Amino acid sequence: MRASVLIFLVPAGFATYGGYIYYRLLWLRIQSRHALQHVDEQLNKHHEYIPHLLLAMSGYVVHETWVIERVIEARYRSLAAATKEERMVASTHLSVALHHLFRVSDSHSGISCDEEAMLMNMQVMMCEQKIRVAREYYNQIVQHYNERIERFPHSLCAQLAGFRREALFELPAIPGREFAGMEA
Repeated sequence: MRASVLIFLVPAGFATYGGYIYYRLLWLRIQSRHALQHVDEQLNKHHEYIPHLLLAMSGYVVHETWVIERVIEARYRSLAAATKEERMVASTHLSVALHHLFRVSDSHSGISCDEEAMLMNMQVMMCEQKIRVAREYYNQIVQHYNERIERFPHSLCAQLAGFRREALFELPAIPGREFAGMEA
């Protein structure tokens, strides 16, 4: 009687634990997709602000048209990106291009007097901060997911169920850009 109970309970225990592992990995993958959607939402808001920012600053950075062209090109590439990896790279390039625009605009004293330009500058910088936070959250979720996939016994379940590693968002290191206690 005891042997027959053990013969039933041991496989049932393994199956239950395997099911737990599968659903834990599935939950982490779903969380990573939700986090990526949040990054995309923030990027879409960011894309809406950029034309207004360029319009507000266009009178002040006339001599540095290459900076404006670089921001426009980076925004276009970010909007045209089809895959997740392309969006990640394009949004990083957009952040770097905006950083160059901010550095050029900081050298013009007239911008600090223009309320519209300052407001748009502040909104874009706040949006940059929200994107940075969303990227960091995404990276935390994906890093946890990737670690689970590589650890035994999760690695067995991951291979059987087809779970694959996810790419991390590369966070651009942009020094010296602060506003209201926030780093860009």
